Amino acid sequence: MTRALALTLCALLAGCNSYEPFDPVTEPASAAPSVQTPAYTYSPVLSTEPWTFAGRDGAIIRTQHYRVFTTSERTIIRRVLPGFLEASLVQYRTSLGDLPPPPVKLDTYLMDTRPEWASLTRALMQDRADVYLQIERGGFAAQGRGVYRDLGPLTDTLNLAAHEGWHQYTQLTFKSRLPVYLEEGIATYMEGFRFDPSRPDVPIFMPWANTERYDQLRRAASAGRLLSLDAIMTTPPQELIATDQEMALTWYAEVWALVHFLNEGESGLYTNALHSILADASKGTSRTSIRLPLGSYIDTPADELNKQFQAFIERITAPGARNKIVAGRSPLR
Repeated sequence: MTRALALTLCALLAGCNSYEPFDPVTEPASAAPSVQTPAYTYSPVLSTEPWTFAGRDGAIIRTQHYRVFTTSERTIIRRVLPGFLEASLVQYRTSLGDLPPPPVKLDTYLMDTRPEWASLTRALMQDRADVYLQIERGGFAAQGRGVYRDLGPLTDTLNLAAHEGWHQYTQLTFKSRLPVYLEEGIATYMEGFRFDPSRPDVPIFMPWANTERYDQLRRAASAGRLLSLDAIMTTPPQELIATDQEMALTWYAEVWALVHFLNEGESGLYTNALHSILADASKGTSRTSIRLPLGSYIDTPADELNKQFQAFIERITAPGARNKIVAGRSPLR
């Protein structure tokens, strides 16, 4: 299974749930300090203490905004993950406008094996656990918690944490839900990163640096199998994963492209609208149901907006554009 398909299945199975304070495994989450400007430091760990789950020794690693519960003994995981999560939160809060901090610390579990992850999922999700246990490789965000397992390759584990971490953040922080296409589009937007060559533990987030989503988009465009903007916004992705996994992957590739389009397309025409949608959702003041033509945030008629979006895809999948994607640069420049 490709990483992109694994993330697709995680998102479709997990969905977006509201936060509930009940937790049979950990102590109640403590309030995070309110900050106006998020900051990432190279050594974000505040403390480390023992933690035991189902007879397996692990650790609780505390940072400013996270509590990381892990049974992984891999040094690289314990060294990199806490800082990566803090850097991800900065990306969530600043890359698409100015968004608020989470109201409590974000509890994130990283289990060493799938059996441990499955046991934790049963403990946390109880009668809803069977839905999440369908995930063979990956994890999920639900009730404001991130519940993952070590996937082996570090980049795969961190991509999962970046994607599901966006859902975890919005579940805890946003007072209104985003529509599925935008929630998932932004989660895929958050996946792209590279490590800083001069500080190899420090991630540099590059939303364009996502060759799996890009290559799927390019294949679908070449085969004439792109979905229209209306179809993206109105088709539940669960229907696609049940009938056509390839089309489900295309749906995810297109919502990834849609966020880039809204943020950069048409010379930035829709940037402010995208930022306003997110800010209003975080405050619970969304103007309308955000569907075509993106509620009352964008005045462009639906058919014209679709033409612009399809032209945007054609432009970013043109010959030579992939070299910029590999480098993490915008193919528009």
